[in-house]
Amino acid sequence: MTTLQSKSLTSDLSRQVSIITAVTTNSVRMLFQKTKIISSEFEKVNRLISNNNIEDLTTTVSVLIENIAEFLEEYSFDETKAQTDKKGLESACIILNSTIRHHNLVNIKSSIKALATAFTQRIDQLLLGQIKRLVNIFENENSHASLMCTLSGLAGLGLQAAHLANLLARCSGITALLALCINSQSASVRTAALRILATVCCSSSSIMQFEMGGGLEIMCDILSDHDRGELEQCEAASVIAQVTAPWLDHGQTVHNIEKHLSALISALTELIKRSASHETLLVCAAALANISWAEPRSVWLLVENSSAGALLVAVRSQGPKACVFLREQAATLLANMSAVSEIRSHLAQHRAVPALLCFLQVSHSPLHSPAEIGAAYRVQHKSAIALSRLCSEPEAANQVIQLQGVSSLVRLCREERERNNSDGVLVACLVNN
Repeated sequence: MTTLQSKSLTSDLSRQVSIITAVTTNSVRMLFQKTKIISSEFEKVNRLISNNNIEDLTTTVSVLIENIAEFLEEYSFDETKAQTDKKGLESACIILNSTIRHHNLVNIKSSIKALATAFTQRIDQLLLGQIKRLVNIFENENSHASLMCTLSGLAGLGLQAAHLANLLARCSGITALLALCINSQSASVRTAALRILATVCCSSSSIMQFEMGGGLEIMCDILSDHDRGELEQCEAASVIAQVTAPWLDHGQTVHNIEKHLSALISALTELIKRSASHETLLVCAAALANISWAEPRSVWLLVENSSAGALLVAVRSQGPKACVFLREQAATLLANMSAVSEIRSHLAQHRAVPALLCFLQVSHSPLHSPAEIGAAYRVQHKSAIALSRLCSEPEAANQVIQLQGVSSLVRLCREERERNNSDGVLVACLVNN
C-alpha cells in the first residue's frame, strides 16, 4: 500500500469516527431533552399527589402517559431486552390509567413509582447503548484525531457527573480511560482522558473500577514522571483530589491509598515547588489537603517532604493574585496537620503563623460569587482553628504576639463584618483568646 493510500484510509476512518461520535452525542442530547420533559411531568404529578389534588391529577397523568407513548414510538426497540422494557413501560401506563379512575392515592402512588422505575431503566439502557459506542471506539482506535473526537464527544454529553460515572462503569469505561492514560502516545489524548476521569470518579462504582484498574498506581507514575507535561500532571493531581474528596461517602473513596502515600505526597510537593500555574497549585493543594483528611498518618510524610512549607511559599509567590480557593486549601491543610501536637513546631518553623494571620483578613464583597463568599468563610474558619491548635506551641504563640495577631483575633470577635458574619469563626477565635 502506498503512503497516499494509507493517509486516505486513515482520513476516511477519522471521518467515520467523527460522524459516529456526532450522531451518538446528538442522540444522547435529544434523549436527555426528552427525559427532562417527561421528568417534569412526573414532578407535577408528585406535587399534586402531595397536595391531594385529585381533580387536576387525572389531566396531568394523561399528559404524562401521552409523553411516554410518544417516547415509545420515537425510540426503536429491536433487541430482546428493549422489547421487554417496552412491554414493561406499556404495562405500567395501563395500570396507572386504570388506577387513576378509582381515586385511591395509595394505589396511585404505587403505580407512579412503578412507572418511574420502568422509565428510568429504559432511559439508562438507551444511554448505556450510546456510551458503549464511544467506549468501543477508544478501546479499538489508535489515531489521535479519532480518539480526541471521541473523548470530546463523551465529555460533551451533558449528563450529570454521577450518572455518567455509573453508566461508564457499567461498560468498563473507567478501565478503558485508564488504558488510554498508559498506552496513548499522544499527550493531549492522555490529558483529555484524565480530565474525564477527574469528573466521573465520583460514585462508588466508578471509584471501585478506578482502584481495580490500578488507577492510583497510574496517577503516581504520571505525577512522578518528569517527562510528562505540567498540564497532564495537573489533570492527574485533579483525579487524586477527586477520589480523596471529603464530600464523598466513606464507601465511595479509595481504600488502598496508604501504600501510595509516599509517592503521591512527594510528587505533589515537587509539582508545587516547580509550578507557577494557579490551576496546578490549586489542584495539588486540594489533593494534599484531601489526603491529610482521608489518611491521618499522612501528616508524617507531609512533614518529611515539607509540603506545607512548599505550599505556603507558592501562595506567597502568587501575591494578591492568590485566589480565595487556593488559600482555602492551604488553610485546610494547616488545620488538618496542626491537629497532631508533635508537628506544630514544624509548622511554626515554616511560617504557618504569619500565613494564617493573613488568611484571617480574607473578606468578601457583594461582587463575589456565592462560591467565593463560602470559600472566604471557610478560609477564616480553618485559619482560626489552625491557630488555636498551634498556639499550644510556645514558638507559635510568641509569633502571634509579635505579629500583633492578638488584636486581629479580638477584632474578629468584636466585629461581625470582619469575620464575614460567621459564628463558627467567632468560636474558633475565642478559643485562641
